[in-house]
Amino acid sequence: MNLLEHPEPDPLWQGLVVARDASCQWVAVRMLFNHRLICVPDDGDGNAAYGWCYRSLAALVTSAAVFEPDTQDEPLGWHKRAGGDVRRAPHRDQDPEHNRDRCVHGSYLDAGFCEHAEVCPEFLHRGERQGTP
Repeated sequence: MNLLEHPEPDPLWQGLVVARDASCQWVAVRMLFNHRLICVPDDGDGNAAYGWCYRSLAALVTSAAVFEPDTQDEPLGWHKRAGGDVRRAPHRDQDPEHNRDRCVHGSYLDAGFCEHAEVCPEFLHRGERQGTP
């Protein structure tokens, strides 16, 4: 993603527009305990279509700088997906390694690790299927 050289304030979200692409603007919003990167569609009513939470603004910006929305479903480094929908990139088949299934905390399911495994629904369910408590 090409970050804007000078982020612009977004009055609706009270955050900074850090990038724009063909279909949305990407806004960094300060939350109570973290920062959230959201995608606000240009043709919508101002609601966020997707969002990911980061522990710091630096982590958000670093992740956004290497994110390729055309080929990658979701950025890297987030610890919570905001909302229930999982974003699907229009050309996701071009980066299958990046677009593997993830848990709600951003860990790849096939890696077998989530830093929040004790409360992660996907990893808890996996343990039940394997017969572990």
